[in-house]
Amino acid sequence: MKALFGFLSFIFFLIVLVLLLVGGFIWRTYRKIRVAAERASERQARQHREETGRQRQQYNQRHQTYQAGNNDEMQEDFGPRKTQTATGETIIDNRHQERENKKIFDDSDGEYVDFVEEA
Repeated sequence: MKALFGFLSFIFFLIVLVLLLVGGFIWRTYRKIRVAAERASERQARQHREETGRQRQQYNQRHQTYQAGNNDEMQEDFGPRKTQTATGETIIDNRHQERENKKIFDDSDGEYVDFVEEA
């Protein structure tokens, strides 16, 4: 009887030891994955802040350049272009020359059809 109890105790402690080793391995792996995910998240957030900062800085430089120019320079670069329609209405275009001819839709957006007003 004592031999059977000793054998069962040995098996029990052996199983507990294996479970502790496996549990420790799983816990360490989980922590490594969690730390890697946090670092990746921080890196992505930092890149987003840097990119947003660059865009904001570029916008501010363009805006300051526009405001800093005198009226003669503004007429050349940003000056309004006036167009007269057949009905006598005046259309004033304040867009920058480069942006004036820029496509609104990408080629991947599908077919573009010119608007025709029907009477």
